[in-house]
Amino acid sequence: MLEELTAEVESLKANHGVVPGLAVVIVGERSDSKAYVRMKKLAAKKIGFHSVDVDMPATATQSEILAEVEKLNADPKVGASRCR
Repeated sequence: MLEELTAEVESLKANHGVVPGLAVVIVGERSDSKAYVRMKKLAAKKIGFHSVDVDMPATATQSEILAEVEKLNADPKVGASRCR
């Protein structure tokens, strides 16, 4: 499956200049969540995805978290990553 996904990513890069990506917002210090995200990031890296992490303290408010999500949505490297 990873080989197929890698080929798809390479095709998107070559034919459309698009780099698929993974954006993660982690709130707090839960080790199980961090382990899950670490595994997803490793898989994403293997197939050539662009990756962005945002770590926030457990004390972050809903408004602060949503503001970070809005920033990610506005970032062209996240919303529609392009090769350079």
